[in-house]
Amino acid sequence: MLALAREAAGLTQKDLATTSGVSQSQISKAENGLAALSEEDADALAEATGVSPHLLSWNDQVHGLGTASFFHRKQHSLSQKALRKIQGQVTLLAMRSQRLAHGLTFESPLSLPHFDLDSGITPAEAAQRLRAHWRCPMGPLQGLIDHAEAAGAIVARRDFDTHRIDAISIWDPGESPLIVLNWSLSPSRQRFVVAHEIGHLVLHEGVPPRDDAEKEADAFAEELLLPRSELQRELVGLDVKRAFELKPYWQVPAQSIILRAEHLGVITQRRSRSLHAYMNKLGYLRRGQEPLEFAREEPAIVNEMVRIHKEEHRYSVQDMVSILGLASPRQLGEFEGDSRDGLRIVH
Repeated sequence: MLALAREAAGLTQKDLATTSGVSQSQISKAENGLAALSEEDADALAEATGVSPHLLSWNDQVHGLGTASFFHRKQHSLSQKALRKIQGQVTLLAMRSQRLAHGLTFESPLSLPHFDLDSGITPAEAAQRLRAHWRCPMGPLQGLIDHAEAAGAIVARRDFDTHRIDAISIWDPGESPLIVLNWSLSPSRQRFVVAHEIGHLVLHEGVPPRDDAEKEADAFAEELLLPRSELQRELVGLDVKRAFELKPYWQVPAQSIILRAEHLGVITQRRSRSLHAYMNKLGYLRRGQEPLEFAREEPAIVNEMVRIHKEEHRYSVQDMVSILGLASPRQLGEFEGDSRDGLRIVH
C-alpha cells in the first residue's frame, strides 16, 4: 500500500524520501516487507503521499496494468512513471469504491454479459446482442453512462494529467466493474470511450490478452453507438458538413462518423483520409476539440453512495474521510456531486 500510495502521487522513492524526511533505505525496506514503519514515519509518509496513515495498512489485492482486468489505450507513448501514477490512482479509486459500497445492496435492472469471441461471434454482433439485451430502442443509445451504471458498473471521471490515455476499466473478481474516464475528454468523445470500455468488459474480461483487443473494442463501440442497419443509408455521399449534421443526433464525434463510413465501405480509405485532413486543417482533431458539442453525460453512483452514507446513515465528514483513507476533508470533493433520481440502491 505504501508503494501504491507513492506511485499514485507520482513520486519515486527518492522523491518521497526528500518530501517526507524518511530515508530512502527505510522506504525501500518497508515497501518490500523487510521492516516495519514507526508511527512517526507512517504519518510522515502518509502526509507526503496524500493519504491517511490507516490506508497504508489496508490489505486489498492490487491489480496491475499487466493483468487481464486492466485495459488501457495508448500506453506505449507514456513513461513508466506516468503509467504507474495512473495505475495507482485507479487502483485506489477501486478500493475506495468498494468501501463505499460496503453495507449497500445494488439492484441492477441490467447486466453486462460476456461474449466469447472464440465462439465465432464478432464484436459487432456482440454489440447488437447487448443492445437487444438492454432493450434499447432504435436510434441513438441515450444515456450510455446511465445504462452502464444500471448494469452494475461504477463510472468516474478523473484527471489523468495526460491526454494519451482516454480511460481505464478494471473488473476485480466479485466486485463491480469500474470505468475511469479521463477528465479532459469532450462529451462526444467520452461517449465513444465509454462504449469502448464496455466492449473490453464484455469481450475481454477474464480471458488472456488479445493482440486485436483495441480494434475489437472499437468495432464493438461503433456498432453499439452507430448501428449499421440504421446508419448506413445516412452515410451515402458523406462529407465533413454531413458528418457534423449527424453528430448531434448520434452524439458521437464527427471523426467517428467518418471512420464508421470507411469501415462500412460507404467511403474509401482515401476519401476518409481526405476528410480527416480537412478536419485537421480546421483544427478539429487537436485533442478532440470539435464544434457542436452537447451536454456531457455524468456518472452518479459514487456520488449517490456518498450521499446515502452522509444523509441517511448519518456519517460525518470525518467518518467519510476515514472510510476512504483520505488525508483531508478537501479530498472528499472528488467523490461528491449531483445525483440523478431513480438510482436503485437499497440500504
